Order: sequence, then C-alpha cells, then structure tokens
Amino acid sequence: MTDSSPPRKIRVVLCRGQYCNMSRRADALLKRLEPLIDSVNGDQYPKPVKLEIANCLSMCGAGPNLVIYPANVVCNHVEPDMLDEIVEEHVRKPLEGPPD
Repeated sequence: MTDSSPPRKIRVVLCRGQYCNMSRRADALLKRLEPLIDSVNGDQYPKPVKLEIANCLSMCGAGPNLVIYPANVVCNHVEPDMLDEIVEEHVRKPLEGPPD
C-alpha cells in the first residue's frame, strides 16, 4: 500500500518585530537563514520548506524568536550561530524521514 498523502510542508517563521529586530538582530538571522533554507529546498518543486516573516510572535521578551511548523518548535534568544543546528535538527531531518 502506498501513501498518497501530499508531501509534508515545513514552515519556518522568523519574527522581525520591533523587539526581535532591535539592533537589526532578526535581519542578521534572515540573512543567514535564507541560504540554509535554499540548500534544504534544492531544486525540488514544490519546495518542501517555506521561510516566512512575522511582524510579531508575541514572545517579545524572549527574542529574537523563530517557530517551525507543523512541529511547533519554538526557538528563543536565537543567534546566527545557532541556525545551522536548528535547521539540521528541525527542518532537514524531518524531511528525510526515519532512518531505514
């Protein structure tokens, strides 16, 4: 029996609200995140990962913030050097599925 359900889409939502982007912190994250997501998507169509920007995720005191859906992974106090690990663990691995 084959699974005919559509491929699972992952949404990575970065907050660029007033507090998360103080001193352009979220802008620096976005600059690093875009090529990471592009590398996961490769030349696949439709693209399995969508990078989105939010005006506010209502977690201002814990920012910069990043949320990954549908897993509801919440990352707070995100720094650019954390992004490789976040993308690997919560984006790339789930797309690859369980090991054979």
